[in-house]
Amino acid sequence: MINSASKFACILLLTTTAAMTALAGTAQNIYVRSTQATPWGQTTNEDAMDKVFGSGSWDTEYYETLDVVALLDRNTKFIFMEGGDSSYDGFADFIQNHSVDLYTWISNGGRLLILAAPNDPLNDVLLYLPNNVVLKSDAFYASAASSAYAVDISSSIFTGPFPAAYNFTGDFFSHGYFVGSTVSPIMQSNLNEVVLGQTSISHGLMVFGALTTDNFQLPQPFAHGLLINIIYYTATIGG
Repeated sequence: MINSASKFACILLLTTTAAMTALAGTAQNIYVRSTQATPWGQTTNEDAMDKVFGSGSWDTEYYETLDVVALLDRNTKFIFMEGGDSSYDGFADFIQNHSVDLYTWISNGGRLLILAAPNDPLNDVLLYLPNNVVLKSDAFYASAASSAYAVDISSSIFTGPFPAAYNFTGDFFSHGYFVGSTVSPIMQSNLNEVVLGQTSISHGLMVFGALTTDNFQLPQPFAHGLLINIIYYTATIGG
């Protein structure tokens, strides 16, 4: 006899599988990082992309070699830009040169996820993202957060399709924060700073976080579930 908890788990698994399968092959979905290395030597981003879109149903591009026109083509529906650790320099250079292009692509319906945790302990970061969103990071890890929490626990980022949580800790959970009049907070840190937020741009959406790779975050597996849900939310239902 199957108890109610087991029935719920089966329903959740079937629903999640159906949702992920529906995404596979229906849009051009791209993950962008630097050729230097995977951030902190981790592949958690790639695993999360597989969970959302299915293995082989998304592409990897690199800041140093990508074709900007092809990347921001109208057929590209979702872009995940990694800007943390070894990817920060390539990411910052791309943003500084193509912020207007990104704004136009998003306004036409594009969905952009930025996760950028600068990892240079000696220098401050001040980087202007599209729509007057500013990424900041203070030298000597002064803005590195050891915990963060959901601003609105009803957000689907925290409720599914993968199990997540509302409160997280880490060493560190994030390395930076965001300011700007268009910033709508999703998560706030123990330093009272926005470490995950979003902004709508006409027909599109930009979600941005200063989160580290989730191997630095607790509790697990909920921290990895959070990453998967952030990707899913940005690509499909957010806005």
